[in-house]
Amino acid sequence: MAAGDLVFGVGDRVRTWGRLVSGADGDWLDVARVLTPIRREPGWKSDRSVRLIGLVAEAIPVDSASNRRLSYISVVGIWRDGSIEVDSFSGEVPRPESRAVWREPPCPPPPGGWRHGVVDLDLDLRALEPPGEVVHPVIFRPSEGQEVLVVAATDVDAVTRLLSPKLPGQFCVVPSRFTRAQIDEVYDVLHAHWREWRVESFGTGSDAQAQVFIPVSLFRVTADTAEWADTLPEGLVRLEPVLSPA
Repeated sequence: MAAGDLVFGVGDRVRTWGRLVSGADGDWLDVARVLTPIRREPGWKSDRSVRLIGLVAEAIPVDSASNRRLSYISVVGIWRDGSIEVDSFSGEVPRPESRAVWREPPCPPPPGGWRHGVVDLDLDLRALEPPGEVVHPVIFRPSEGQEVLVVAATDVDAVTRLLSPKLPGQFCVVPSRFTRAQIDEVYDVLHAHWREWRVESFGTGSDAQAQVFIPVSLFRVTADTAEWADTLPEGLVRLEPVLSPA
């Protein structure tokens, strides 16, 4: 999906989920995905809250709420520039997406199979190679008692030569789809536009083939955010807005 497909405007239908907060100032949906303080006053809500118009909170079945103590609900409605005119709602919220399983390394095993043992996590990869060659390391576990260091690198042969004496039978090097410079540039842009784009969090992830990507949680995808994201190499950034078109 292109980033532009996630952009919406006033009058468009949107969907989201979050913690219902009802009080004297009306009904709100706190859509913050970053953990909030455990101790909070009744009616507390974060700055990632959206006013709900037309919600009948009493109609939410008590036994269908995912966590009635925190009152999480899903909402679909019309975006009114800071509020949602509710069309429908539910006490059920989306389940977290499944994460990559780092089990079978994306390289054929060496003769005799992968070595048993724990990878030395004190190994300083950046000290072993010229700057930029190692893009992203991740530990795969083919079986209990086996660990294999899988490295996405821009120069597979060079990194292989460097790791061979350090981790015999316990490493795998794959060509990286992206460079470390591309990743650093994305980080720089996100830091520069953190408040403007209402970014909540971002980091570095790795898929089942040890390829790096940058998940970005943000309030919504604006036209400016989408224009930037659509210029990036495909798959480098994964935008994860809390409000999206329905």
